[in-house]
Amino acid sequence: MDSQDKFNRGKTAQRLMDDPIIQSALADLEGMYINDWKTSTVDDVVKRERAFASMSVLHDFRAALQSYVDTGKIAGKQIGRDSKM
Repeated sequence: MDSQDKFNRGKTAQRLMDDPIIQSALADLEGMYINDWKTSTVDDVVKRERAFASMSVLHDFRAALQSYVDTGKIAGKQIGRDSKM
């Protein structure tokens, strides 16, 4: 993937992270998973494990988007430097 592709992907990822619908959906899911954890009974290990795994996926998704944004910013700087040459 070249610098322009990385830059474009980063811009798209930033738009997704800033989108109120995406933010709301992720917050709703996180709230649901936390509620599942909090309302689980002492012996409901499966429910807690499922909530933990789901929270981990949300975290990984956010981290992946942030990585695309960061890589896109670096690529944008590289594009800027290359255009000055």
